Amino acid sequence: MSRIFIAGAAGNIGSALIDTLPDKAEIVAGVHSPEKVEAVSAGGVEARAFDFEDKDSMVAAMAGCDRLFLVVPMTEKMTRYGRLAVDAAKEAGIGYIVRSSGYGASADAHWRLGRESGMIDQFVEDSKIPFTVLRPNTFMQNFSTIFAASIKAGVIALPEEDYKVSYIDVRDIAACAARLLHDNEGYTDSVYALTGPHALTLADVAETIGAAAGIEVRYTPIEEEAFIEGLDRAGVPEWNRNMLVSLSRVVKLGMMGNVTQAVEYLTDTPARSLAEFAADHADAWR
Repeated sequence: MSRIFIAGAAGNIGSALIDTLPDKAEIVAGVHSPEKVEAVSAGGVEARAFDFEDKDSMVAAMAGCDRLFLVVPMTEKMTRYGRLAVDAAKEAGIGYIVRSSGYGASADAHWRLGRESGMIDQFVEDSKIPFTVLRPNTFMQNFSTIFAASIKAGVIALPEEDYKVSYIDVRDIAACAARLLHDNEGYTDSVYALTGPHALTLADVAETIGAAAGIEVRYTPIEEEAFIEGLDRAGVPEWNRNMLVSLSRVVKLGMMGNVTQAVEYLTDTPARSLAEFAADHADAWR
């Protein structure tokens, strides 16, 4: 039986992919600690610990697998992690990679996070392993996790003015990956930009979430300096803070509002709307 190695299986997209793939016996979940091995294994999925810093640990974890789902954590070493993961995939005999990257990523992108993500995509392409790159826009799930406490208090405060973003539900990214990992014929050596069905301002987001949760939520635009101060107070590492600031600047360049039909093209099902997402996650804000 062919098997799929999911790198970062405990993360947002990895855990959604495990939920989406119907045959748990074909999954090998790659996680970063013995505690996560235990937690994932409790769900009936084989889990193996590996370290993005250690190529040999990745080669060992990928043993017996022929397909790889690769998502790399957003850290200062992410480009190095991506390079080591691709090298490990070659050594482990992986025959196909689905790489989850970022919207607008490119090895020559003018903004840092897009460039670093794009460099990893380039490593995948240069490996000569058949691949498909998915470049999803900002996750709807950020509103039910990172920003949930603020939304409970009735406020979304970000420095993005009235610019639009075509937010995507992580479950739709997982559905695209699952389809490709089972049948990639005609989709190899390709790149797909994944978005939700609508381009929305944060005022639109606040209204939609408020209606779903039965609470009043307002969007309050803030200056970039105030955003940075808030990230510093929250203990966000400097590199990650700089990436988040650059992302907000890209939004204000109008680069994140395009809508594609790639989710429906790959899965035959339209991408979920923010209203659908909000209805499913309303308890996060109550």
